[in-house]
Amino acid sequence: MNEWIKRSIIAAVLGNVCVLGLVGCATKDAITAPISENSSTTIDKIKNLVGVGEDTELQALKAQLAKQQEQLAQMTEQQQALQEKMQQQQVTIALNPLATANAGRGTTGTASTVYIAFLEDQEQFAELESLAQKELVLIPKRSTEQILNIPSDAKFIAVKVGLRYTKKRSQFLIPLQNLDFDTPLTVNVGACDVNIESGISLEPGTPFKQKLNNYQQPLVRCS
Repeated sequence: MNEWIKRSIIAAVLGNVCVLGLVGCATKDAITAPISENSSTTIDKIKNLVGVGEDTELQALKAQLAKQQEQLAQMTEQQQALQEKMQQQQVTIALNPLATANAGRGTTGTASTVYIAFLEDQEQFAELESLAQKELVLIPKRSTEQILNIPSDAKFIAVKVGLRYTKKRSQFLIPLQNLDFDTPLTVNVGACDVNIESGISLEPGTPFKQKLNNYQQPLVRCS
């Protein structure tokens, strides 16, 4: 075989090897590419699933937290309502006899008796002294404070101070619904009258409003 033929054969073989090599590289790329794409797609799907799971769990936790907060708010409201109800089962009365308490037309105060009653009906007001749940002796310039339990069937609180020179101006009747339970029912005792200083909450149109205003007006003179 001459030298030219040998060189031709060798060139052909090398050409085939290069072609096979190229084919092999292409085949490898063809095989590898789908595997890489499939793997990437699978990973993305897993990530999406994990993300969905985290989002679902977070939403569930948020819903649970919102429910707990709602329950806590309800419990707080119930507790406040219970405290208010318990508070409204008692009333604090502050009595402040002035230096001239029960002095009448004189200048020197004297001791007096105060009657406090809880009534079911305002018609019982006439029997205030006999129905009194509390009876106290007031000394001029000596204040006293009493915390009284309110009977469950009571609708009114009535107070009368036994002043010597007056009657109507030393007594009053208040519906319990008009009491301000956050403030003591404070009563100042003067020479001939009692003056309601605080502890009542009267809305416009309340039937007793004018009567209470009349009770708080000072007398021009003792009778």
